[in-house]
Amino acid sequence: MSSTASLLDSLVDWSILTNPSTIKSCRDSLKNDGVMLLPNFVTPIGITRLKEEILSCPHNESVVHYTPYQDQGDYENYPASHPRNYKLHSSASFVGRKSLETAAKGQCISMYNDERIIDFLSKVIGHKLHRSKDENGSVYSYRIASNHNPPWHFDESHYTMILYLQSSESGGEFEYVPWCRPTKSVDDKDGHDIIKKILIEKDNNDDLIQQVQPQDGMLLFFAGVHTFHRAAPIQGDTARIGLVFTFSEDEVFRNSDNVKSSNQWDLADIKD
Repeated sequence: MSSTASLLDSLVDWSILTNPSTIKSCRDSLKNDGVMLLPNFVTPIGITRLKEEILSCPHNESVVHYTPYQDQGDYENYPASHPRNYKLHSSASFVGRKSLETAAKGQCISMYNDERIIDFLSKVIGHKLHRSKDENGSVYSYRIASNHNPPWHFDESHYTMILYLQSSESGGEFEYVPWCRPTKSVDDKDGHDIIKKILIEKDNNDDLIQQVQPQDGMLLFFAGVHTFHRAAPIQGDTARIGLVFTFSEDEVFRNSDNVKSSNQWDLADIKD
């Protein structure tokens, strides 16, 4: 066994991923509920070590203004009042892949690259997944404090996995509208309709919006390109910390230039 594998073995409960009944229940949950959850996947020592690594890296206080597609809109094809061009204020603290790669032990990056993760997720969705090739959007950590505003959005990458490492005193629920955009297109009318309902009309959407209360050590997996979602605002002095891995059905996926230019995942990008 390599030293890297030995190091990772203490961070998470890998045995969960090899249980056939777990794979089936996760597949059913993703299909029917829109998310897959594995409580206690990260061990207590794993929570400590991954969080320490993240907090040792330089972070970027990101403040941006963009659409729910994480871009600056399309004013050539849609009027300013159209949901395609609806703008939100977004703020959070990020550590991107470039900074995580500088960590001495490289635990976050090594876990993302571990074949056991992607093999399990591929079995859950029923076909092969690929790791994102994006320089920063492939692996990053977020830190949400009470003064931050994480907005509703669609992901550009197909699937997203979150490891929850630190909970806030209250708030910070994962809120989502499952499988609400059938295609990956920013021109998908169903995507426009859900933005209108949730963000513009702001009617009672209790029947649409689902919630997950994250727990430290939980793994959450969902199809971010098809699912409208956000982390709800938090209350209290303790920030919520998560580690995010993104995956694609496309072997060479990278985020578009529009999405990259509208995000600030890493200080290295700002300095460049």
